[in-house]
Amino acid sequence: MKSPIQKLLLGLVTSALFFTACGKKADDAAAPAAAPEAPAELTIPDAPDAAMKLIMTELANGNGGILWKAMPASYQGDVNSVVQLAGTKIDAEMYNKTFSLVGRIGQIAGKQKDFIVNTSLGQSSDEERAKMAEGIPALVQFIEVITTSDLATSAGLQSFDGQKFCDVTVSKLTKLIEELSKLSDEEGQPSLDDLRNAVVAVVESDDTMTTLSFTAPGQPEETSEFTKVENRWVPTEMAADWTQSMTDAKAQLEAISPEEVTEMKPQVMVVLTMVEGVLTQIEAAETQEQFDQALQGAMMPMMGLMMMGQGFGGGSAPAPMMAPPVMEEIEAPMPQSK
Repeated sequence: MKSPIQKLLLGLVTSALFFTACGKKADDAAAPAAAPEAPAELTIPDAPDAAMKLIMTELANGNGGILWKAMPASYQGDVNSVVQLAGTKIDAEMYNKTFSLVGRIGQIAGKQKDFIVNTSLGQSSDEERAKMAEGIPALVQFIEVITTSDLATSAGLQSFDGQKFCDVTVSKLTKLIEELSKLSDEEGQPSLDDLRNAVVAVVESDDTMTTLSFTAPGQPEETSEFTKVENRWVPTEMAADWTQSMTDAKAQLEAISPEEVTEMKPQVMVVLTMVEGVLTQIEAAETQEQFDQALQGAMMPMMGLMMMGQGFGGGSAPAPMMAPPVMEEIEAPMPQSK
């Protein structure tokens, strides 16, 4: 089970890496803040406790690029190559169309926030609705960040640069993580200050393995094991699984045939057109009743997409929504509770 601190870090490195842009900006109020510049001469320390403390502090300060610098060079190469391979396997039209709709959803969420909060299609308390109202602006910014990232097109996948992505996109996402936590039902969500103020200490260590303890204010001490890989300390579990994960990711992508994609494309495009029509109705709604009716109408095309996902490639997602499996491995090197 991941610790609260690790959940916070993993939230910064989101699977939404794979959304692409609609090319249309949200209004100025929802525009994400500019990413901070990464320190030019930042060096990961050799000592494991110092390395972890630097990573946590830099993340708390909005430097997402530290996640990339914390990875072994071979891991960086693996991530870049698998994401780039994914870019050659997807259908550009489906991919771009799918995630242009994602961008539009963000814009509509900002415009129709009150209707979303007060919809009758869910059972929410006054407190839950208040939290949702607070969190939606950050969600709009989150979608804006992702849909204007370097992965905005299939061509962008093919030229993916993990360092640039973390420097720019992940840095922006760090600024939103606490606001997005307002959309969660979990109590006591960790904050960026928890990362900044956490104490890291060596429990035991040798040249290649170490156990570290992590203590954040108001939280119990956690411990985690790390393995040294190419002068970088990474979670031992990650180090043990990495090679197989990369092999599986590449095999999954290589197994996608152009014939499969071509066969699925007409069905996918029909459903995407249906989704686009429903979004038009949702955006045009002027009353709560109109909004709820339009939102309910979105259920069928979304179910259609899910059903096609189950039928494509032995249960994987449709081509335009496929996430390069390797990206699940991009985690901050943080503790897992024992």
